[in-house]
Amino acid sequence: MAKTFAYKAKDRSGQLLSGTIVAENQAAVATFIREKGYFITQIKEQKSKKSLIASINNLKPVKLKDLAVVCWQFSTMINAGMSLITALNTIIEQTDHPKLKDAFKDVLKKVQEGESLSHAMSDHPKIFPNLMINMIEAGEVGGVLDEVLARLATHYEKQYKMNEKVKSAMTYPAVVLTMAALAVAFILTFVLPTFMKMFEGMKTELPLPTKILILLSNFMQNYWPVLLLLVVAIILGLVYLYKIPKYRGHVDSLSLRLPVFGILIKKIAIARFSRTFGTLLRGGVPIITALEVVKKTTDSIPIVNALTTAQISIREGLGLSTPLGSSNIFTPLVIQMVAVGEETGELDKMLDKIADFYESEVDDSVNRLNSLLEPILIGVLGVIIGAIVISVALPMFDVITTVHM
Repeated sequence: MAKTFAYKAKDRSGQLLSGTIVAENQAAVATFIREKGYFITQIKEQKSKKSLIASINNLKPVKLKDLAVVCWQFSTMINAGMSLITALNTIIEQTDHPKLKDAFKDVLKKVQEGESLSHAMSDHPKIFPNLMINMIEAGEVGGVLDEVLARLATHYEKQYKMNEKVKSAMTYPAVVLTMAALAVAFILTFVLPTFMKMFEGMKTELPLPTKILILLSNFMQNYWPVLLLLVVAIILGLVYLYKIPKYRGHVDSLSLRLPVFGILIKKIAIARFSRTFGTLLRGGVPIITALEVVKKTTDSIPIVNALTTAQISIREGLGLSTPLGSSNIFTPLVIQMVAVGEETGELDKMLDKIADFYESEVDDSVNRLNSLLEPILIGVLGVIIGAIVISVALPMFDVITTVHM
């Protein structure tokens, strides 16, 4: 089992160096340090101590940004002529993400035992995506691992930036709607009951809006645990149903037809498909395998079905553009550019151009959506609060009218 060793050494100028290395034993550490031309002064095994903070950090997911940084580091070291073992040791020493560090420790151990890098990484599917594993395998076969890693870094950087733009666009309306719901719940539960005592002393018939508001207030006060459980049950039920491919396919198809949001969802799906597929083809992955990897990385069932049909078409000797065109998901621009790419033998370049275009379109759509949603949400919030205020004020107007008559 691989262990972590702390070492101290001196270089040829006498400068003291220190660091940590993952290896099987002290002899392997000593060999690694001597290969660098350093003089060893101390090697000591580090005992692992798991603190509460370390346990919490270990729950953090591996983000696309983390993968991009690792791929850039890995590519730079391989391109500089470092051995695979040395590069892996350096990545383990430099990375701060607990899950990545542990995964790379296991990868290093298996590589030292004679396994290929891609095969060792495939044992950690929750850490290293299929795209990364297949690309690295193609890079190992073609002897261009550094180039493949650089492409992966660029791919993950672009994917991360696009995801962040989409998240930022969805965060604002989610926060506003949540605050609106909490404000309404607070008014109905704590503010309105003080007015209800006043309404009880009035001899006039309460208007219908006021009666409805009182009913809602009574329900919130007496049955809020039931309401909370109902909301949680609905959310969990929807999540469970979405995991079932049959229902998920219906939801995905419906989401593509939504006004405004449907167009944005389609652009995001096309951009991700084009970027991933183009990256795989440029990395030397066969087209059938590339389509299979894209199917595993996409979240849209309609696109998965379209790619399955495309795989069958390619196996039968037909092109890619025709089955994609019959799916009613990909736009005419995508179909035409894929067809041109097939004819010219530059499908990977065409896919990159498609990805660049639709990533730019997503950026513009997100900005327009933010500009559109802001006044709409403010208007909706104003209507809700206004309706509550009017419902409370109506009985008072009736009393004033009655007094003056």
